[in-house]
Amino acid sequence: MNAAADAALEPGNPEDGAVPGQSWLGSSAVLYRAAGATAEITLNRPEALNAINGAMHRGVLAALDRASGDDAIRVVVIRGSGRAFSAGGDLKAVAAGEDVGHPTALSWAIWNLAKPVLAAVHGYCLGQACELAAVCDLTVAAEGATFGEVEINHGWGPPVPIMPFALGLKRAKEVLLLGEMVKAELAMQIGLVNRVVSDSELDAEVTRLADRIAGLKAEAVTANKRLVNSRYERAGFMPGPS
Repeated sequence: MNAAADAALEPGNPEDGAVPGQSWLGSSAVLYRAAGATAEITLNRPEALNAINGAMHRGVLAALDRASGDDAIRVVVIRGSGRAFSAGGDLKAVAAGEDVGHPTALSWAIWNLAKPVLAAVHGYCLGQACELAAVCDLTVAAEGATFGEVEINHGWGPPVPIMPFALGLKRAKEVLLLGEMVKAELAMQIGLVNRVVSDSELDAEVTRLADRIAGLKAEAVTANKRLVNSRYERAGFMPGPS
């Protein structure tokens, strides 16, 4: 772990939404917990539907760095607290001139992490958050989840060009040109989601997959992730700075 990430880690405070074993990273916007071989990263701005501001951006980066440096961690899970995974970038923070970081930094950290990253999605997963979930190695959604690349509704393009690679030509254009929201079952049909389960079964399914990965040989898991990623990089997909 680098010094900046280490400095961002503080003991959990139950008043900030943490539970025993959790730490908050720099602020209460991101919670981190090591549960056996799994690192759980929780987006923790439920009052803002976990919109990604500067504190959350820096906290997720610090959490991924911490998981990377912990040999006991074999898999990472990213989830959201409250009613949503994340509604995407925090437009109010951007309008206020806050340094919210660039989404490619988060995508690059997930992409390059030697350990698989799972997204556990419930509620809204929009814009930047939709791209973040798509870059994760596996995405499991509750049946009530809603996905969308909605930036075009604000006159923007997606900062992370994952959709053409995840969805293919026609589906990617449909998602990016219309800016519509889609439910979890359709998201799975078009290739954005690996599995859809009932809302009540989301945590159990994610735990099952994480435990399955953690029980495999770590070197083989890392090699297989790198194998797939390298093929997409050769095809032109680079989620962050080269």
